[in-house]
Amino acid sequence: MIAERLLAADVADYVRFRAVCGPWRRCCASPRGGGGPVDGRFLPRRWIMIDKASPAAAAARRHRFLNVATGECIHTDLPELAEHDLLMVTPEGLLLLFRKDAPHGVRLLNPLTRHLTELPPFATVLTPEQRNDPHQGLRGEDFRVRGVAIADSSSTSTSTVVAYLKSPTTLAVAKPGDERCTKIDFDHRLMLYSTVPFASRIYHATAIGIMTPETTTSSDQPPRMLTAVDTTIDPPFSFCSMSDSLHLVDNGGRELILVYRTVSHDEFRREYAVYRMDLDSRLLIPARSLSGRAVFIGLSRSVSISPSTFPSVTGDTVYLGFDCGERTKISGYHVGDGSIEHSQLIKHASWFKPSTLVDCLSWCIKSNGKQLG
Repeated sequence: MIAERLLAADVADYVRFRAVCGPWRRCCASPRGGGGPVDGRFLPRRWIMIDKASPAAAAARRHRFLNVATGECIHTDLPELAEHDLLMVTPEGLLLLFRKDAPHGVRLLNPLTRHLTELPPFATVLTPEQRNDPHQGLRGEDFRVRGVAIADSSSTSTSTVVAYLKSPTTLAVAKPGDERCTKIDFDHRLMLYSTVPFASRIYHATAIGIMTPETTTSSDQPPRMLTAVDTTIDPPFSFCSMSDSLHLVDNGGRELILVYRTVSHDEFRREYAVYRMDLDSRLLIPARSLSGRAVFIGLSRSVSISPSTFPSVTGDTVYLGFDCGERTKISGYHVGDGSIEHSQLIKHASWFKPSTLVDCLSWCIKSNGKQLG
């Protein structure tokens, strides 16, 4: 009962209580393990890594984490970052790491419990011709991961990791303990613009609709991509891959939001449209609110927060990440009336440091792991 109550609030409470109560610690499940399955009970879903806690070289492994539900901020030492390349942060709060000399090479680190999950090398999805191609970027920092998430993470026996890779474009699926990854076939001409877990499934935004992988495998039914919303039948927008982007957001666990970022060809300025995803009718419904919340979107990541926890943000507003080119001019888009919030930021790459909460969150959802690590 104690474990259920602690985990209902936050995995950090569970870790803290284990640290101070020895008798209870000896009879409860440990959140740490050696390369075992991802346990959905211990995922740091409410925590995001925002930056290094100190610029000093001795503290290079020490990072700050922000609880987007409560506003609590903690410092955590992660020695694993000194031995690995940080490829990406998953929507569940795990860190995707790569190490050349490790037996598997690819690992998922839970930053709050320090649990490491071993994954098979992503290169196992390649054909022999691709593995021998010197132009394939599957080594270290050149290993381009555009998205990664966990399916069915509420069950330790069915936790499945789905990764969207570039160079070459591949969707790979694996479970801890697998010797190799399995490729999910889909139209490789499509780009998966964002990857978000929601209601025990993973969703990808593409130019022709919202897709979801079916990871249940059998000898006669390999993993495949299913269409959750087909936007070619009743297109809510006209998509241009040269200028537009799509951003899925789990809006506080209540709903799945799609933000369509485009360019007005009449005035050559950025425009934004927001849709709610109706999973039952399989439709995108235009939205004029975000249920009072604020969302931050980057090219590969997103986060939703409540103004009641963070009064410095404005509800029903889409804030832009710094990997969106217009961020230095535009801070946010107000969904209700369509007005733009102009940025007051003066950015110089040599000395830029976020000073406000909006700037900090806009910076931390940038997709490249090196910018956080």
